[in-house]
Amino acid sequence: MQKSTAPSGSPARSVRGNPRVIVVAGPSGSGKTTLGRALAAHLGWAFEDADDYHAPEAVAKMGAGKGLTDADRAPWLDRLAALIQERATLGPPTVLSCSALTRAYRERLTRAASGVALVWLAVPEHLLRQRLTSRPGHFAGAALLPSQLATVEPLASEEGLALDGSRPLTALVREVAAWV
Repeated sequence: MQKSTAPSGSPARSVRGNPRVIVVAGPSGSGKTTLGRALAAHLGWAFEDADDYHAPEAVAKMGAGKGLTDADRAPWLDRLAALIQERATLGPPTVLSCSALTRAYRERLTRAASGVALVWLAVPEHLLRQRLTSRPGHFAGAALLPSQLATVEPLASEEGLALDGSRPLTALVREVAAWV
């Protein structure tokens, strides 16, 4: 997938050049946590995984193979927006891995504070399924993939950087680091 950035002079919501928070987004199995950890280490930033901010009820629901609704996600998104606002304002600079499957969710997160950049990982369904079945013990298993894919809204060009998440990790880290 080609990278997508806002054309010069257009009002992009994401920030390039000097972000304080980078949100690495995509469906379960896209590699957002792997890339997020590697990118944070490369940049010397803190790392946060949005999975750690789910309510126990939401984790149990997903663990049972049931997708979350907008109502289930609302308090989680509120907690993440507060985290982004805190980190963008007070620091430390942070990479946050988060599904952020819809435009509305991504907008809610990127508008939580100034200095937020968005990176989207696009991965073919067959590879997502393969990755999810090979990671035992995580509550977001392959049973959730259909609901995730039904929820995903494509990344708009003004939202941030879209990458092919099937590429090697080192190449992805280099590309994001050069982009920001």
